[in-house]
Amino acid sequence: MTDHPFMNELVTLTAVDLERLLITIESSQQVHLRHQYFLWSQGVLQSFLPHEALIVGHGEYGTPSFCYEVLGRTQLAGDRMPGSDFDKLVGLALDSWQHGGHVPKAFGGVGNGSAICPVGQLLRRFSIGHAMAHGTREFTGDSSGFFVFLNMPEAPGRRHAYFAQMLMPYLHTTLHRMLTQEKSEPELPVRFNTRLSGREAQVISLVRDGMTNQQIAGTLELSPLTVKNHIQNILRKLDVSNRAQAVAKAVKARLISDQPGT
Repeated sequence: MTDHPFMNELVTLTAVDLERLLITIESSQQVHLRHQYFLWSQGVLQSFLPHEALIVGHGEYGTPSFCYEVLGRTQLAGDRMPGSDFDKLVGLALDSWQHGGHVPKAFGGVGNGSAICPVGQLLRRFSIGHAMAHGTREFTGDSSGFFVFLNMPEAPGRRHAYFAQMLMPYLHTTLHRMLTQEKSEPELPVRFNTRLSGREAQVISLVRDGMTNQQIAGTLELSPLTVKNHIQNILRKLDVSNRAQAVAKAVKARLISDQPGT
């Protein structure tokens, strides 16, 4: 068994954690297009793996077919960190994760002055902060998936590692579902004209941010039943069957912003 610094810490899930986890897993099944993947990774996934930017890599590791892109609330690549250094960061993180036993790997760009690894040194150089890397084991062809969560608000611990392992199958399959969809059918514009009320727009914006009905009720000072009714009305107006589809369609039609917290 691979020795891992997080393994001795116990993770306890609350009822809210379980509800959020169900929403995260359920909504991942509805992701087929790039903007939906962005919304999912920058929305409900933030409940368990909060981050400013997400490196999404795919292709056979260690070959020219491996490529990556950066999804996030702010642009790090080409803005805070030049592309050549970003390539170096991804390569070092991938190598460290592979040699570390293919388990979630934490990196620190901030610290108390103690020695840090090359990945941490790059993070510190560009003031990016804490990061965590995880992925799938090597596949031949284009079927692998590697992810680095950047600028996490706190040093990753056992809880983050637990959710990285639990959610990796969904990160991976959702990514490749999106890539397959893009190859076979380009993303088409939304063809409908629907107006949401001000309150409905508030509710679906909070759904986009990963909130549960109970949390939305507390934020908007409504009863959970009222929130449930608003969501049912939103699903009916947008002609969709679940929350993830409603968020994706509302963003695509510019009924709400694609930026969490707005």
